[in-house]
Amino acid sequence: MSAPKTDAVRIVRLAWLRLPPAHRSLLEAVGASQWQIVNGPIGSIADDMLRSAGQPGLLPPARSRLDGALGAWVPGLEVLLINIGHPAIAGLDTQAHEAFVAHIAWHEGGHALSLARCSPEDVAAGDKLLALAPEGISEGIRGAGYGAKSYTHEVVAETYALMMARRIRGHRDKPTWLDDEIYNLLKRVTGWVD
Repeated sequence: MSAPKTDAVRIVRLAWLRLPPAHRSLLEAVGASQWQIVNGPIGSIADDMLRSAGQPGLLPPARSRLDGALGAWVPGLEVLLINIGHPAIAGLDTQAHEAFVAHIAWHEGGHALSLARCSPEDVAAGDKLLALAPEGISEGIRGAGYGAKSYTHEVVAETYALMMARRIRGHRDKPTWLDDEIYNLLKRVTGWVD
């Protein structure tokens, strides 16, 4: 195993252990407690893994969309994939690398919880939630080209990752930059508590 992959495994394991126990239990309940570090396009890797497991592969548009992702939760495999070969990770110093890989792990955990626990009404409110999200979150989601049906899941996932990073730094309260509606959704879907 190469050093970067070994480091990523260690970082993701630590990110998992830093989650509150109740969050780990929820992730286990929705089948998102395992991860695999990969070095290549996630859509193609997920497609190969699904087919190897005897499941239908990804449709070409979904595979293509996921190929550029930093990470993804693959529900049919119940695994989080993290691409350490992604250009956004290359060249980061040690501290930034650790923070970014942990962020990806938390984001994908939040994404899995959102996909499993959001109601159809939550998903339908995606445009509104995106408008209420902090500018950095909303610009990132729009810039990535997600469709409206993904807005709620991406808002929950990115907010969850940012909240976990704050928690590690000792901040447990609701930040002023987070709208109450998003915060209440985050609490309901991920089990977040102050």
